[in-house]
Amino acid sequence: MTKTPVVRGEWPPGIPYFRLGSGAPLVYLPGLSGSPHLPSGAGLWMQGRLLAPFARRRDVVWMHWSEGLVAPVTMAQIAAAPAAAIGPHLPAPLDVVGVSTGGSVALQLALDHPELVRRLVIVSAAHRLSDHGRQVQRDLAAAVHTGRTRRAGATMGAEVAASAAGSALFGAAGWLMGRSTFAHAGAELLAVIEAEDDFDVGDRLGQVAAPTLVIGAERDRFYTPQLFRETAARIPDGRSIVYPGVGHLGTTLHRRYHRDVLAFLTGR
Repeated sequence: MTKTPVVRGEWPPGIPYFRLGSGAPLVYLPGLSGSPHLPSGAGLWMQGRLLAPFARRRDVVWMHWSEGLVAPVTMAQIAAAPAAAIGPHLPAPLDVVGVSTGGSVALQLALDHPELVRRLVIVSAAHRLSDHGRQVQRDLAAAVHTGRTRRAGATMGAEVAASAAGSALFGAAGWLMGRSTFAHAGAELLAVIEAEDDFDVGDRLGQVAAPTLVIGAERDRFYTPQLFRETAARIPDGRSIVYPGVGHLGTTLHRRYHRDVLAFLTGR
Protein backbone atom coordinates (compact mmCIF):
# COMPACT_ATOMS: atom_id res chain seq x y z
CA MET A 1 0.00 0.00 0.00
CA THR A 2 1.21 3.50 -0.68
CA LYS A 3 1.61 6.06 2.10
CA THR A 4 -1.11 8.16 0.50
CA PRO A 5 -4.52 7.34 2.07
CA VAL A 6 -6.96 5.64 -0.31
CA VAL A 7 -10.66 6.52 -0.21
CA ARG A 8 -13.10 4.01 -1.72
CA GLY A 9 -16.70 4.55 -2.74
CA GLU A 10 -19.33 4.26 -5.45
CA TRP A 11 -21.15 6.88 -7.49
CA PRO A 12 -24.40 6.42 -9.41
CA PRO A 13 -24.96 4.82 -11.87
CA GLY A 14 -22.94 2.10 -10.12
CA ILE A 15 -19.38 3.33 -10.70
CA PRO A 16 -17.00 2.07 -7.98
CA TYR A 17 -13.94 4.23 -7.48
CA PHE A 18 -11.01 4.88 -5.25
CA ARG A 19 -9.12 8.14 -4.96
CA LEU A 20 -5.79 9.21 -3.56
CA GLY A 21 -3.70 12.35 -3.43
CA SER A 22 -4.74 15.99 -3.40
CA GLY A 23 -5.04 18.84 -5.85
CA ALA A 24 -7.06 19.23 -9.03
CA PRO A 25 -9.01 16.05 -9.89
CA LEU A 26 -7.48 13.66 -12.43
CA VAL A 27 -9.80 10.92 -13.68
CA TYR A 28 -7.92 7.68 -14.37
CA LEU A 29 -9.63 4.99 -16.48
CA PRO A 30 -7.69 1.69 -16.17
CA GLY A 31 -7.33 -1.12 -18.66
CA LEU A 32 -9.03 -4.46 -19.09
CA SER A 33 -9.34 -6.49 -15.88
CA GLY A 34 -10.07 -10.09 -15.06
CA SER A 35 -11.90 -9.02 -11.91
CA PRO A 36 -15.32 -7.37 -11.74
CA HIS A 37 -14.36 -5.69 -8.44
CA LEU A 38 -12.22 -2.78 -7.30
CA PRO A 39 -8.60 -3.83 -6.79
CA SER A 40 -7.63 -4.85 -3.28
CA GLY A 41 -4.59 -6.32 -1.57
CA ALA A 42 -1.64 -6.69 -3.94
CA GLY A 43 -3.67 -5.32 -6.85
CA LEU A 44 -4.44 -2.10 -4.99
CA TRP A 45 -0.82 -1.83 -3.87
CA MET A 46 0.35 -2.10 -7.48
CA GLN A 47 -2.15 0.51 -8.65
CA GLY A 48 -1.09 2.77 -5.80
CA ARG A 49 2.56 2.49 -6.83
CA LEU A 50 1.69 3.31 -10.43
CA LEU A 51 -0.42 6.33 -9.46
CA ALA A 52 1.79 7.69 -6.66
CA PRO A 53 3.72 10.19 -8.85
CA PHE A 54 0.39 11.63 -10.02
CA ALA A 55 -1.08 11.64 -6.50
CA ARG A 56 1.72 13.88 -5.25
CA ARG A 57 0.22 16.69 -7.32
CA ARG A 58 -3.34 15.63 -8.15
CA ASP A 59 -6.48 14.12 -6.64
CA VAL A 60 -6.44 10.89 -8.67
CA VAL A 61 -9.87 9.32 -9.15
CA TRP A 62 -9.57 5.69 -10.36
CA MET A 63 -12.89 4.58 -11.87
CA HIS A 64 -13.97 0.98 -12.41
CA TRP A 65 -15.88 1.75 -15.60
CA SER A 66 -16.88 -1.84 -16.48
CA GLU A 67 -19.05 -2.57 -13.42
CA GLY A 68 -22.15 -4.62 -14.27
CA LEU A 69 -21.73 -4.68 -18.07
CA VAL A 70 -23.57 -7.35 -20.04
CA ALA A 71 -23.25 -7.85 -23.81
CA PRO A 72 -24.25 -6.52 -26.22
CA VAL A 73 -22.90 -3.10 -25.34
CA THR A 74 -21.08 -0.41 -27.31
CA MET A 75 -18.11 1.71 -26.32
CA ALA A 76 -20.43 4.73 -26.34
CA GLN A 77 -22.67 3.02 -23.77
CA ILE A 78 -19.63 2.12 -21.67
CA ALA A 79 -18.32 5.71 -21.73
CA ALA A 80 -21.75 7.05 -20.75
CA ALA A 81 -21.41 5.55 -17.26
CA PRO A 82 -18.25 7.41 -16.15
CA ALA A 83 -19.67 10.52 -17.84
CA ALA A 84 -22.77 10.26 -15.67
CA ALA A 85 -20.60 9.90 -12.58
CA ILE A 86 -18.23 12.78 -13.44
CA GLY A 87 -20.99 15.31 -14.09
CA PRO A 88 -22.55 15.45 -10.58
CA HIS A 89 -19.48 14.59 -8.50
CA LEU A 90 -16.41 16.24 -10.03
CA PRO A 91 -15.75 19.78 -11.29
CA ALA A 92 -15.77 19.62 -15.09
CA PRO A 93 -14.01 20.08 -17.37
CA LEU A 94 -11.19 18.03 -15.92
CA ASP A 95 -8.19 16.01 -17.02
CA VAL A 96 -8.66 12.39 -18.06
CA VAL A 97 -6.04 9.66 -18.44
CA GLY A 98 -7.13 6.38 -20.04
CA VAL A 99 -4.86 3.33 -20.25
CA SER A 100 -5.22 0.47 -22.75
CA THR A 101 -8.95 -0.37 -23.00
CA GLY A 102 -9.50 2.52 -20.60
CA GLY A 103 -7.91 4.66 -23.29
CA SER A 104 -10.61 3.59 -25.73
CA VAL A 105 -13.23 4.54 -23.13
CA ALA A 106 -11.53 7.89 -22.53
CA LEU A 107 -11.42 8.69 -26.24
CA GLN A 108 -15.12 7.84 -26.58
CA LEU A 109 -15.83 9.98 -23.51
CA ALA A 110 -14.06 12.98 -25.05
CA LEU A 111 -16.01 12.57 -28.30
CA ASP A 112 -19.46 12.13 -26.76
CA HIS A 113 -19.09 14.41 -23.73
CA PRO A 114 -16.60 17.14 -24.70
CA GLU A 115 -17.83 19.44 -21.94
CA LEU A 116 -16.34 17.08 -19.33
CA VAL A 117 -12.75 16.85 -20.63
CA ARG A 118 -10.15 19.62 -20.30
CA ARG A 119 -7.07 17.64 -21.38
CA LEU A 120 -6.92 14.03 -22.51
CA VAL A 121 -4.12 11.47 -22.30
CA ILE A 122 -4.52 8.19 -24.19
CA VAL A 123 -1.98 5.58 -23.07
CA SER A 124 -1.35 2.29 -24.90
CA ALA A 125 -4.50 2.85 -26.98
CA ALA A 126 -5.58 4.34 -30.29
CA HIS A 127 -8.71 4.94 -32.36
CA ARG A 128 -8.92 1.18 -32.95
CA LEU A 129 -7.10 -2.05 -32.14
CA SER A 130 -4.72 -3.53 -34.69
CA ASP A 131 -5.90 -6.69 -36.44
CA HIS A 132 -3.53 -8.71 -34.26
CA GLY A 133 -4.80 -6.97 -31.14
CA ARG A 134 -8.38 -7.85 -32.03
CA GLN A 135 -7.43 -11.49 -32.53
CA VAL A 136 -5.62 -11.65 -29.19
CA GLN A 137 -8.66 -10.30 -27.37
CA ARG A 138 -10.92 -12.76 -29.20
CA ASP A 139 -8.62 -15.58 -28.06
CA LEU A 140 -8.79 -14.21 -24.52
CA ALA A 141 -12.59 -14.06 -24.69
CA ALA A 142 -12.76 -17.66 -25.95
CA ALA A 143 -10.59 -18.86 -23.07
CA VAL A 144 -12.66 -16.97 -20.48
CA HIS A 145 -15.94 -18.15 -22.00
CA THR A 146 -14.87 -21.80 -21.74
CA GLY A 147 -13.43 -21.45 -18.25
CA ARG A 148 -9.80 -21.98 -19.29
CA THR A 149 -8.37 -19.47 -16.84
CA ARG A 150 -4.76 -20.59 -17.21
CA ARG A 151 -5.04 -20.23 -20.99
CA ALA A 152 -6.49 -16.75 -20.51
CA GLY A 153 -3.58 -15.78 -18.27
CA ALA A 154 -1.01 -17.15 -20.70
CA THR A 155 -2.65 -15.39 -23.66
CA MET A 156 -2.66 -12.00 -21.97
CA GLY A 157 0.77 -12.39 -20.38
CA ALA A 158 2.49 -13.31 -23.63
CA GLU A 159 1.09 -10.33 -25.51
CA VAL A 160 2.01 -7.52 -23.11
CA ALA A 161 5.74 -8.21 -23.48
CA ALA A 162 8.09 -6.54 -25.95
CA SER A 163 10.32 -9.43 -27.01
CA ALA A 164 10.11 -13.16 -27.74
CA ALA A 165 11.96 -13.95 -24.50
CA GLY A 166 9.70 -11.64 -22.53
CA SER A 167 6.65 -13.16 -24.17
CA ALA A 168 7.70 -16.65 -23.11
CA LEU A 169 8.43 -15.50 -19.56
CA PHE A 170 5.27 -13.44 -19.13
CA GLY A 171 3.18 -16.11 -20.81
CA ALA A 172 4.44 -18.71 -18.32
CA ALA A 173 3.79 -16.34 -15.40
CA GLY A 174 0.31 -15.64 -16.76
CA TRP A 175 -0.41 -19.36 -16.98
CA LEU A 176 0.68 -19.87 -13.37
CA MET A 177 -1.45 -16.96 -12.11
CA GLY A 178 -4.35 -17.48 -14.50
CA ARG A 179 -6.64 -19.25 -12.05
CA SER A 180 -6.49 -16.38 -9.59
CA THR A 181 -6.33 -13.55 -12.14
CA PHE A 182 -9.36 -14.74 -14.10
CA ALA A 183 -11.20 -16.64 -11.35
CA HIS A 184 -14.09 -14.17 -11.40
CA ALA A 185 -13.91 -13.13 -15.06
CA GLY A 186 -17.14 -13.46 -16.98
CA ALA A 187 -19.89 -11.34 -18.47
CA GLU A 188 -18.25 -7.96 -17.88
CA LEU A 189 -14.95 -8.90 -19.49
CA LEU A 190 -16.65 -10.55 -22.46
CA ALA A 191 -18.91 -7.51 -22.98
CA VAL A 192 -15.92 -5.13 -22.99
CA ILE A 193 -13.93 -7.27 -25.42
CA GLU A 194 -16.89 -7.44 -27.79
CA ALA A 195 -17.37 -3.65 -27.61
CA GLU A 196 -13.69 -2.94 -28.23
CA ASP A 197 -13.64 -5.37 -31.14
CA ASP A 198 -16.14 -3.07 -32.89
CA PHE A 199 -14.52 0.16 -31.68
CA ASP A 200 -13.14 2.44 -34.39
CA VAL A 201 -13.57 6.21 -34.12
CA GLY A 202 -10.98 7.11 -36.74
CA ASP A 203 -13.50 9.08 -38.79
CA ARG A 204 -14.54 11.15 -35.74
CA LEU A 205 -11.13 12.17 -34.41
CA GLY A 206 -11.46 15.63 -35.92
CA GLN A 207 -14.27 16.24 -33.42
CA VAL A 208 -12.06 15.80 -30.33
CA ALA A 209 -12.05 19.25 -28.73
CA ALA A 210 -9.61 18.62 -25.88
CA PRO A 211 -5.84 18.90 -26.33
CA THR A 212 -4.75 15.27 -26.50
CA LEU A 213 -1.54 13.33 -25.89
CA VAL A 214 -1.25 9.77 -27.21
CA ILE A 215 1.51 7.70 -25.58
CA GLY A 216 2.38 4.32 -27.05
CA ALA A 217 5.12 1.71 -27.25
CA GLU A 218 7.17 0.79 -30.28
CA ARG A 219 6.63 -2.94 -29.69
CA ASP A 220 3.03 -2.89 -28.52
CA ARG A 221 1.32 -6.05 -29.83
CA PHE A 222 -2.21 -4.66 -29.55
CA TYR A 223 -1.48 -1.57 -31.65
CA THR A 224 1.25 -0.23 -33.94
CA PRO A 225 3.35 2.95 -33.80
CA GLN A 226 1.48 4.05 -36.93
CA LEU A 227 -1.88 3.75 -35.15
CA PHE A 228 -0.63 5.82 -32.20
CA ARG A 229 0.73 8.56 -34.46
CA GLU A 230 -2.27 8.47 -36.78
CA THR A 231 -4.68 8.89 -33.87
CA ALA A 232 -2.84 11.97 -32.61
CA ALA A 233 -2.40 13.43 -36.09
CA ARG A 234 -6.15 13.33 -36.78
CA ILE A 235 -7.00 15.20 -33.56
CA PRO A 236 -6.89 18.99 -34.07
CA ASP A 237 -4.69 19.58 -31.00
CA GLY A 238 -3.11 16.15 -30.79
CA ARG A 239 0.44 14.99 -30.31
CA SER A 240 2.08 11.60 -29.80
CA ILE A 241 5.01 10.00 -28.04
CA VAL A 242 6.16 6.46 -28.88
CA TYR A 243 8.61 4.93 -26.41
CA PRO A 244 11.26 2.81 -28.18
CA GLY A 245 12.03 -0.78 -27.26
CA VAL A 246 9.09 -1.46 -24.94
CA GLY A 247 5.80 -3.33 -25.24
CA HIS A 248 2.23 -2.82 -24.06
CA LEU A 249 3.07 -3.30 -20.37
CA GLY A 250 6.23 -1.24 -20.56
CA THR A 251 4.54 2.03 -21.49
CA THR A 252 3.35 2.91 -17.98
CA LEU A 253 6.61 1.60 -16.51
CA HIS A 254 8.80 3.73 -18.75
CA ARG A 255 11.03 6.20 -16.89
CA ARG A 256 9.52 9.13 -18.82
CA TYR A 257 5.86 8.17 -18.45
CA HIS A 258 4.80 10.16 -15.38
CA ARG A 259 6.94 13.14 -16.34
CA ASP A 260 5.48 13.27 -19.86
CA VAL A 261 1.89 13.00 -18.64
CA LEU A 262 2.28 15.66 -15.94
CA ALA A 263 4.12 18.03 -18.27
CA PHE A 264 1.31 17.76 -20.81
CA LEU A 265 -1.42 18.28 -18.23
CA THR A 266 0.28 21.42 -16.96
CA GLY A 267 0.71 22.74 -20.50
CA ARG A 268 4.51 22.50 -20.60
